[in-house]
Amino acid sequence: MEEELAAGELAESVEKPENPSDSAEGYIPVRWTRKKIALAVAVGVVVAALSLGCAAALYLHTIDLALTGGMDAAQQDDLAEALQSPKPKAAAPDAPAKETDEPASSAYYVAILGCDARPNETIARSDVTMLARVDTETGAVHLVSVPRDMMVEIEGHGTQKINAALAFGGPAGAVRALSAFAGVPITHYVELRFEQLVELVDRLGGVTVDVPEGFTSDTSGITLAAGTQRLNGEEALAFARERHAVSSGDFSRAAAQRAIISAIADKVLASPPTEVPSLVGSLAACVTTDYTVAELADTALALKDAGITVYSAACPSYSFGEGGISYVGVMYDEWRAMMQRVDAGLDPADESAEIPEPQASDEDLGAAANARSPRDYSGRVDQAGFKDN
Repeated sequence: MEEELAAGELAESVEKPENPSDSAEGYIPVRWTRKKIALAVAVGVVVAALSLGCAAALYLHTIDLALTGGMDAAQQDDLAEALQSPKPKAAAPDAPAKETDEPASSAYYVAILGCDARPNETIARSDVTMLARVDTETGAVHLVSVPRDMMVEIEGHGTQKINAALAFGGPAGAVRALSAFAGVPITHYVELRFEQLVELVDRLGGVTVDVPEGFTSDTSGITLAAGTQRLNGEEALAFARERHAVSSGDFSRAAAQRAIISAIADKVLASPPTEVPSLVGSLAACVTTDYTVAELADTALALKDAGITVYSAACPSYSFGEGGISYVGVMYDEWRAMMQRVDAGLDPADESAEIPEPQASDEDLGAAANARSPRDYSGRVDQAGFKDN
């Protein structure tokens, strides 16, 4: 009986009284409750953080899958073999030899292609062929167009236009062809879908470009006047696509495409840093690439911190016909000199720039090893219907 009474008194001592002020013992359960609440809150925070982390990781993984979604597993493996690490940093001419490998340069090359596949087509040629050099340390970005009709040799297929490399060899084939033509290792691949850039341009509030000549598109009916102006998504697409109503055909279109890409980059990098990852995520609907969304965001933020400078140029070239087929030929000497300037981080249009020794002695730069247009081209350039130099 005494044991039951003792147990009852103990039970009462841990029960909260109706009025806590009646007894100091009434505060004991409160102290334990606060500890339990604090513990519960801490556990909740940890669980929430883990949940958010998992959700964020899942979200990023989903975007990464979208970025590579235009390639099947075999194409991704083939592309991984075709892509190469950036060149090591160039050492000073009098620098002592080192036993270890030089660190990779902060600059690397990217193959940028645009695909003109139509519905129900299984083979597509690239409508855009562009080489980009990205230097995250200096903020310099070089965009160099290579005409889609450039005459080259494609292994196993003979003399072709360079845009056929994508159709014959997929992304890896396009990378190999462009790498051989430019004489540089290509580290990343980006395939643009210009028609899907409309939404991104509109989200950015439009992009500002200089339209060199006015035209009315024969496909969309959109009319653009010459001059600097802000374009919405549909107008930007019309500008990037037009080649029939402009004076230099594909050469004019290539310049327009570089202008649109540059304007989008300017707009993204002008956004607050907190918005950059989200905007980069929006690019997933517009591109197929080996980049991960984290790599794209890191690159964008690095360029933003460094202060981006975009250089735009086109491979010195001319149009000609052979065997009833219209081709574009490379101006070998001018192309080599341009690639030396690009690789040195210089303005590609500045022909008076002094070429540093590492680039001047690099026999691969701009060698156009797979080009098949005539080596003696001076007379053809003078007779060309279109030329870009």
